[in-house]
Amino acid sequence: MALILENVSLAIERNLILEQISFEVPIGQVLVILGNSGAGKSKLLEVVAGLIGNQSGKIIFGGEDLSQLTPQARKIGFVFQDYALFPHMTAAENILFGLKSRQAPTTEQKRWLKLVAAELKIDHLLSRFPAELSGGQQQRVALARCMVLRPEILLLDEPLSALDAASRERLVMLMKKIQKKYRVTMLYVTHDHNEARFMGDQIMVVDQGRVIQTGPPEEIFARPVSRFVAHFTATRNILPGRIQEHLEAGQALVEVAGSLLLSTSCQVASQDVWVCIRPEHFSFVDETAPASPISSISDDPVAAESAQTTDNIISGYRISQILPQSGATVLIELMNRGARLLVFASNRRVVEQNLNVGSQVEILVAAEHVHCLPRQPDDIYCRPE
Repeated sequence: MALILENVSLAIERNLILEQISFEVPIGQVLVILGNSGAGKSKLLEVVAGLIGNQSGKIIFGGEDLSQLTPQARKIGFVFQDYALFPHMTAAENILFGLKSRQAPTTEQKRWLKLVAAELKIDHLLSRFPAELSGGQQQRVALARCMVLRPEILLLDEPLSALDAASRERLVMLMKKIQKKYRVTMLYVTHDHNEARFMGDQIMVVDQGRVIQTGPPEEIFARPVSRFVAHFTATRNILPGRIQEHLEAGQALVEVAGSLLLSTSCQVASQDVWVCIRPEHFSFVDETAPASPISSISDDPVAAESAQTTDNIISGYRISQILPQSGATVLIELMNRGARLLVFASNRRVVEQNLNVGSQVEILVAAEHVHCLPRQPDDIYCRPE
């Protein structure tokens, strides 16, 4: 069984909000939905929940078309971005609101309140009112309110966006643990790429109400199908390139950023391409390390073609900026006669290799991480994130 959407479209006042949305989520899995503000992510969740009638298409779960059912009959839980707690009720009263509305027996209410509160580690907060809770605690109460109803599908609309980084990290790990334990089918909207990678069994990128790409997290981030997806998923290095030679099985030699690189992720027929390389896929070559079998095809493409390695070494770049990031990571900008590359590195690597502004460096990238997309002559626009 699965949650299946078939050609779901939605128009409001003649404006097309969702256009032919189709996907399938196996029971017990998580589909993360990524997209710009206004892309239709929240409206899609509201259509699945029945809060907005879908004007066309089907929403199927367990062989039943949910679009023919009322929201109450769909067995769907919805966790909103703003928590939507009743301020005059305690945490316990908020959690039990749905069960009381269903006139569930008191013993059942107490049993599920105790169980879910313990799971979410809020059993010591049940007598407090929402104003007495932190943002993370309020979000746990909102999640508990859904979980006591034992939904078969759980919809979450940017549930952690208002929290600080530490609270988000703790709560996302807890939600993933609970989701796996109870095998809840989940649609999860977020702007956070780390959340998307951690939570999602599949990721769906949407833009202007249309599905652009769906696939496992690694595929979405490493092999985007368009320049828009590459930009939106923070590929950062999206460079114009030109294929010099097509090799076997999707391999090609690509001239990009002053170097000739081997790509094993190049299914493009045209010569002009966009070359996508994520900053975390680079590494710095340590000059103090013993010589390795990795060869540089930027110097000798003929030798590289016959070599058994699939790694590239890029030379001639100098460090122009070192920008601190969250955690123990820095973003390093490299320049070579106007060509620019962005590379992630750890603080430890920077210290160990004495990487400083002005240092000339060599960097390495595996051929599988050199991803090519077709480039049209007028392809100069990339929708901002």
